[in-house]
Amino acid sequence: MRRMNRFKKKLLTVLFYGSIGLAASLFLFLVFYWSLSLNSSIDSLINNTKGEPVYLWVYTLLTFGTIFLFGVNAVLFVYRWRKFGPPRLKVQGGNGLGALVGVAASACPVCGSVLLSAIGIAGGLAVFPLQGLELKALSFGLMALPVWLTTRELKTLSCGDKSCPTPRPTSFQAKDKPYLLVSLVLVAVLILIGWNMIKTDPIFYG
Repeated sequence: MRRMNRFKKKLLTVLFYGSIGLAASLFLFLVFYWSLSLNSSIDSLINNTKGEPVYLWVYTLLTFGTIFLFGVNAVLFVYRWRKFGPPRLKVQGGNGLGALVGVAASACPVCGSVLLSAIGIAGGLAVFPLQGLELKALSFGLMALPVWLTTRELKTLSCGDKSCPTPRPTSFQAKDKPYLLVSLVLVAVLILIGWNMIKTDPIFYG
């Protein structure tokens, strides 16, 4: 019975943190897609880069890598807060900056970009030597930096002597049930919103 309770607690802990990371990643994915849809679509992006398959693969990998790291950062943020209290702002600063750069880079390289035009870059991604992959790589790097910094900070704070703060429990507790429910509902809502947005893309009905 005790073993079953431990397994249930571990499962709920994984579900708790997993739902937070998934919700964060879905949110950034929707923001990226919204930015792309201002001028273009997934269909246009693919068709306009058919002659440059390497570009499309790198663009896709960096985009989804950034989205994944955003979710990881969200999980680490909550985990660090629960264990040692709120993290330092400078550690998480790259996360927000990386998201902003990624949003600006979410465009078709030959279709222009409303967001870049709004800050005076009229040619969109086409004005960059690598057609915006620089921004995608920068966004990915800015997302990876907080992951490394937070992981290093957690190791430093877990030194085990009196000079370090006393760690608090991070596993799922009964009081976390409302937060888990909210996270799961948020995931479901984001999936629904995402499907309603993406199903209008020409790649699905063109």
